[in-house]
Amino acid sequence: MEIIRAKQERLQKRQRDEDEDDAGSAREMVVPRNRLSSNSASGATTMDKSEYQHGAIMKVSMKSFVTYEFCSFTPGPNLNMIIGPNGTGKSTIVCALALGLGWNTNLLGRAKEISEFVKHGADKGWIEIILSNKNGPNVVIKRHINRNNNTSVWKINGENKTQKEVLKKVQSFNIQIDNLCQFLPQDRVSEFAQMTPQELLRETQRAVGGDEMLKNHDKMIELWNEHKTIFESMKGDLDSINTNEKRNAVIEKDVLRFQQREAVLKKLKLLAVWILYAKYALAKDEYNAIKESRRECFGMVQQIQSEVEPLKRKQRQMEQKLKTATDHKAKLEQQYQKALHSMRSKGASVEAAEGDGEDLRKELDRMHAKLQQRKSMITNLKRKIAAQAELVERAPSEDNITRDKDALQAQVNEFAQVARDIKDKIDNLQLAQEDIVRDAKKAGTTLSEKRRRLVALDDIRNRRLEQLRETESDVYDTVVWLRQNREMFQKHVFEPVCLEINIKNMKYVDAIENVLNNQLKTFVCQTREDYNIMTREVLDKLRLRVNIIAPISSELDLGSYRPPASKEDLRKLGFECFVLDAVDGPAPLLAAMCSKASIHTVPVSESQNLDLRAVRESRLFRKFSTLQDVYTVSYSKYSGEPIQTSTSLRRAKLLTASVDQQERDRLIREVDNLQSVQQESENKIRQLTAEENDYRRQYQGSLEKKDSVTNQRKDLMQQLKKIEKQRIELDQLRSDLAKKEREPSSEEQESRIREQLQAQATKRCRLALEYVELAKESSRHFSMLTVATLIRLQVHAELQTSEAQSHEKERQLKEIEAQSHEVNRQYEEVKIRAKEMLDKAKDEFNTLSPEDVPEFHELGKGVPLEDLEDMMAREKAKSEMHFSTNKSVIEKYEQRQSEIKTTRAKVESKNKRLAKLMSDIEAIRGPWYESVTVLIEKISKGFSESFGKIGCAGEVRLGEHEDYDKWCIEIMVKFRDAEKLQKLTGQRQSGGERSVSTIMYLMALQSLSTVSFRVVDEINQGMDPRNERLVHTQLVEKACARGTAQYFLITPKLLPNLDYHERMKVLCIYNGEWLDDGVLKWSKYLHNQKRAKTRGRA
Repeated sequence: MEIIRAKQERLQKRQRDEDEDDAGSAREMVVPRNRLSSNSASGATTMDKSEYQHGAIMKVSMKSFVTYEFCSFTPGPNLNMIIGPNGTGKSTIVCALALGLGWNTNLLGRAKEISEFVKHGADKGWIEIILSNKNGPNVVIKRHINRNNNTSVWKINGENKTQKEVLKKVQSFNIQIDNLCQFLPQDRVSEFAQMTPQELLRETQRAVGGDEMLKNHDKMIELWNEHKTIFESMKGDLDSINTNEKRNAVIEKDVLRFQQREAVLKKLKLLAVWILYAKYALAKDEYNAIKESRRECFGMVQQIQSEVEPLKRKQRQMEQKLKTATDHKAKLEQQYQKALHSMRSKGASVEAAEGDGEDLRKELDRMHAKLQQRKSMITNLKRKIAAQAELVERAPSEDNITRDKDALQAQVNEFAQVARDIKDKIDNLQLAQEDIVRDAKKAGTTLSEKRRRLVALDDIRNRRLEQLRETESDVYDTVVWLRQNREMFQKHVFEPVCLEINIKNMKYVDAIENVLNNQLKTFVCQTREDYNIMTREVLDKLRLRVNIIAPISSELDLGSYRPPASKEDLRKLGFECFVLDAVDGPAPLLAAMCSKASIHTVPVSESQNLDLRAVRESRLFRKFSTLQDVYTVSYSKYSGEPIQTSTSLRRAKLLTASVDQQERDRLIREVDNLQSVQQESENKIRQLTAEENDYRRQYQGSLEKKDSVTNQRKDLMQQLKKIEKQRIELDQLRSDLAKKEREPSSEEQESRIREQLQAQATKRCRLALEYVELAKESSRHFSMLTVATLIRLQVHAELQTSEAQSHEKERQLKEIEAQSHEVNRQYEEVKIRAKEMLDKAKDEFNTLSPEDVPEFHELGKGVPLEDLEDMMAREKAKSEMHFSTNKSVIEKYEQRQSEIKTTRAKVESKNKRLAKLMSDIEAIRGPWYESVTVLIEKISKGFSESFGKIGCAGEVRLGEHEDYDKWCIEIMVKFRDAEKLQKLTGQRQSGGERSVSTIMYLMALQSLSTVSFRVVDEINQGMDPRNERLVHTQLVEKACARGTAQYFLITPKLLPNLDYHERMKVLCIYNGEWLDDGVLKWSKYLHNQKRAKTRGRA
């Protein structure tokens, strides 16, 4: 037997540094007053290291941890019984095992913060555990705890590690601290006994069945739940179909009469639309005619305007030219008069003598020049006539040219009409696009405003996220990764709780953040598959240290959590609400917080005068909070007295701002709708633009064809004009030739004048020399003056002609502009009237359903307006003969018909899904059922044998049910001969009987489980002495067998004269605030006991 004595006392002023602590942790036990070696002091047999199972605990040491200043002990490889009075620190050893092996504080059901496990008065503490390693050196895991900043530092074999790495190492030894079948601390013993049969099956599978068995069970539950949901939904669908069919059968005749009348009314509506289109066609014809007149008037205006400007420009040029000619003539007139005066003064005597001769000579010169000119002109005219006649003969036929010109004009008209039709379509498309763009701009403005408001709301989440970025970089990085990879998950994975929830009333924010402190940075998965993906990607690959949970499906049902008190009882005790009532968030997330943090059971109060005694005596709450403090209430296992502790609330850091979630959801829906509207508008714009571009290409092609044909026609017209001009020029040349040939001969007259000149030659020769110089000078000036005069007269005549032409063109321009204004007025009137008719026709056409369009086209295509009006009159007469049925009845009939069709499709789809689900379930159920049946049989065999040895009966059964989540383990027990086997429940058996059943069940798992060790804390409390003795014997026998897992049984007392085994180790805790120095040394006490035993044998 090994006895461990540890004494608590205040820390000395000078504590050893960390290195001394590490060195000291290797010793068996260190106490200030007495040091005992587990081997030398107790005399216990030293255990061979090879007897420890892989992963068994070989040594545990701790310093400044809960009740211990320092403690170190070495457990045995089999059963270790830890005994000691209440309050000495038995459960502290359990806490050291759980926390030292990497698990969180919430597993223990005690304090939530790791800093609260540091001994009062100390700033730091540590735990060190040595695990047996069959594959190499033993593994030393050490956890340093800092009270000030609530953090831990981990080491494995002296090297710094993360908690994740420690957990991975621990799990490699198949250690499941979170499994109640392996690790059952004091505060969770009742939890194990109160486990439902369904929960017991799950924990048993986890403990001895393996992950694959539990995963298959979970998968069948998930598939069957989906099957139930779909089946129930399908039953409702079939009921709906039957009900709708019965209702429709009652009104079917009325519907038939209504449909006949609706057919007539529909035809009337179609005819009305056709009549509108027919009237529009007449208006369009009038519009096209006026449009053509308008185009012609516009062309004439442009043509005349183009002719007026050159005339005005020519008129200005002629006016300038006339002024120049007048000035030049006046100057020459002065020069001529001066020369003439000189000639007259010097040749007065010559003038009289040569006057007659000069006249004759001039006359002769003129006649001679005229004769030469006449001969030359006749020769030229004959040559021109011959050339012109040849051109006229070679010219093509005017009839052929005219015929070709008319044919080309018809083509021009045809292409122009096609172009006008296409232009009308383009105009209509542009109007439609303008309407869509206007609506899209309006939607865009609204969308921007909604986005701005949404960004303002999301800014609160961003502020919280920025706080995480500064304080918890791993959590921040995981949020960023999750937002980028949400498509990897089956269901929505919730971000840290602090980002998902909102505070309804900010006065409770400190209390809420303190209650949820350990969960605020937790990620919540809704399926086990999503949890596996999340942990693999974030914890294993990215190596980020975050907390991720995946509650089972039943834990995500918020409706399954009921508060421990009504609102009226809550107010009577001074509370306003529970934490759950003060927060808002997604239902599955809140349900997970109810499961993990029990927020539906923690009330809050703003009162400072809370009746704490009344709250404790009500026994309704394990935890409650005011605006300054949070209180925890526990109850003694032995006396039942309440134990209350309080902690001051820390100021909230993460939840200092809140979001109106309903407003945010509404804005998100509105933004999505507006984005859909914008996308639809863009699609319509692209479609209309494509149509417009196609019409523009057609329009451009028609214009090009029209221009090509027009140019050909112009060429033919030029040919006609050229032929006509050539014929006119030929006739003119022939007329000029005949005129020249008819002129009389001037030879006789010329001979007579020459004789007269010869007679006066003598006289003229004498005077000629004197007069010749003056005559030349005068003649030169006179000629220049004559030319200038003629030029002025010609310019003046041309100016008058230009002015007359300009005035005439201006008059014509005014007349055609007046005509153009009138045509434009008529054009606008007809255009407006035609557009109104077209819009009205389109509006009526747009009211038609897509199914009515083919009938519409077939009904009135090619029918004149008069015939359409006659048809409409006949149909109106028909409609008056049919009885009008209530339209609401018909609408309900059609609605039910549509619902029947839609529901039948749903039923067919659901039938296929049900078949697939059943196939998947059967594929999993066979292997799982076989393995779980074998497992339960083995457990039942061991359980029955253990119960038989204590004179009772028991067996373990597999409870089957249609719902796989209701499959369970049924523990059947019989403690009295007169009884039958009965189910083990929390009400039928006594507390001691439940404890016996629990320990027997755990022993039945002993031979099947591959765990390294088991821990059970105070399981024997409440047993009667007989059962406790029998159970003890069974436990010692099974736990001390070779090859079994290490076992820790913690109890405050033992019965006398119990059976013990040489492989069993009893660890007695001798610890407390006040230890009398006069108490015997334990080593001396044991020595005396051994001597007494030896004397007794002698």
